[in-house]
Amino acid sequence: MIVPVLSTALLRLQRSQISVQALTRLSSVALFLYASWADHERLALVALLGTLLAIPYTLMEALVGRPLSAGVVPEDWNLESWARRVSALVALPVAAVAFLSVSVALPHSSLTDRLCVIAPVLLQLPVEAMFWACARTRSPGGANLIPQLTALGTLVSGVVLLAADVRVDIAAVPAQLAVLAWVALRPRAASAGRVRPKARESLSVGSVYCLAALADLAYTIALPSVAGAAAGQTAVVVLRALDLVFGPFHVVLSASTREDIVAGRDVRWRTLTRGLTLVAWLGVSGVVLASEQLRRLLAADLAAVGIAVVAGYCAYKLLLTFSTWLSVRHMIQARPRRYLVSAIGSRLIAFGGVAVALGWAAGVSDLVFLLLLCEVLVTAWFLARMRGTPTEQAPLEARPDGHVGVHRAAGASATRV
Repeated sequence: MIVPVLSTALLRLQRSQISVQALTRLSSVALFLYASWADHERLALVALLGTLLAIPYTLMEALVGRPLSAGVVPEDWNLESWARRVSALVALPVAAVAFLSVSVALPHSSLTDRLCVIAPVLLQLPVEAMFWACARTRSPGGANLIPQLTALGTLVSGVVLLAADVRVDIAAVPAQLAVLAWVALRPRAASAGRVRPKARESLSVGSVYCLAALADLAYTIALPSVAGAAAGQTAVVVLRALDLVFGPFHVVLSASTREDIVAGRDVRWRTLTRGLTLVAWLGVSGVVLASEQLRRLLAADLAAVGIAVVAGYCAYKLLLTFSTWLSVRHMIQARPRRYLVSAIGSRLIAFGGVAVALGWAAGVSDLVFLLLLCEVLVTAWFLARMRGTPTEQAPLEARPDGHVGVHRAAGASATRV
């Protein structure tokens, strides 16, 4: 009796984005620990690699996942071929950015060091692209196996490399190559289209979502710098420490947004993952507010700030949750150009708060207050934009040449939310 129940629970967990996000985060943390314990001279390279891997995750979601979710991809396109082409087209600029980042951050690194950091970043592009394509052409469990096997393979290969006394910053490469080979050798999906889009068409369908993602990335990068310039080093330490505390919450929140993007127009407001996100927020907030010892363990600066600052940051994270869900929902329902205006508008509000912080914030409390206020405004902005959003298909001008309809997963309902 217990075995069937347990197997059913494990199968549901494997099909959920929570397992994908948890394994991905686990492999990243484990790789850092491997380097910290046994390959300390390359620890900085591994740390930088963890940051650079955000590029393929963000780019492929914007260029492949979000167009599929919004219904602007022609139904006669071969999605897996399209996804591979998109990942190949962006490989060169991604390689240039990654190489420049390593050269600037670690100027004394060798050419081999830089290439070893770039390789996992480039290989992650087709891994992520194929996940998003297979989420529509195959089963959810089959698509989830792509990132899950990559993460598990990274964990295993890291141990093997440690035992062989080989550099661990390339631990993801064997796993990525094995997963890509497995995906390439699988039989062609029954729902695969026949049209293989050209380079310009391949990138054009996701260009709007890519611009919105770049605006988000710019704000994410700018915030710590502004915190330090406006409120001193203490602000940087406090924000980073609180962000680390909310790590489990971010795993579930990321899972909820990816599930929404995979579901597309069939997305529902009430889902188990959304409920778990709120539970995670409540649990983390309760622990960090109640435990002064935990705050002191994380950072002395965090223990020194008032409880009101920590409570304000917790409230900011709750509002961030709702604004993120609203943004994804709006992206799915709205025309691409309307969503771009909404996304850029939300970042202008956020950057406005950054500008005010530079001239007004005198400490961590002022900075947290501005973060909270800006997130209130961003949430209100998305609610207002969604109120005027027609729930209709994307217009013809937003679709590439030859578009004949909305591409849906096999067997998906045509009913819209």
